[in-house]
Amino acid sequence: MGDLLARPETEPKTPLAQRLRELRRKCGDPQRNELAKLFGVSVTAIATYERGDREPAASVLAAYAEVFGANLNWLLTGEGEMFVDPSKAPARATPSINPALFRQVGRLVTRVHKEEGIKLPPDAALDEQADAYNALLARAENPSDADELMALLAWLEARLKKRLRSAAAEPGTGKQQA
Repeated sequence: MGDLLARPETEPKTPLAQRLRELRRKCGDPQRNELAKLFGVSVTAIATYERGDREPAASVLAAYAEVFGANLNWLLTGEGEMFVDPSKAPARATPSINPALFRQVGRLVTRVHKEEGIKLPPDAALDEQADAYNALLARAENPSDADELMALLAWLEARLKKRLRSAAAEPGTGKQQA
């Protein structure tokens, strides 16, 4: 199943690192290993650039400009447009729901609610499932990495239990014991 110890994304330490990460996401969120091959650096180097632990060499910045059409002025300073020609900027793909993962999140939501003694009407259960799925995607460093998402299910379960227990302790929250 891959790396079950995927770490949650850390906030970039520098504005340049934030822009590098933002550019990668805007360009369809290619895997770091794909970028490493394109730019002739290691996967670790890409990660250190996006965390802000190291600044990329000029040749790597030039590769961002060549491969993605990035505006070097924006990349370095944050000023101007992200792309040299904004009309050619890649359209961000609308993420599609992973049905297997969505079902797994739904089963987790149902099980946790049952364990906590909370009965939800069907529409509320679907809302909870959608909220949980979206929280899982938001937490992931790479929302298209199925292994990372699976590794984050334990985090999602703990988050849901904590929220339900807190809501059950507060009257008027709508989370009533069954």
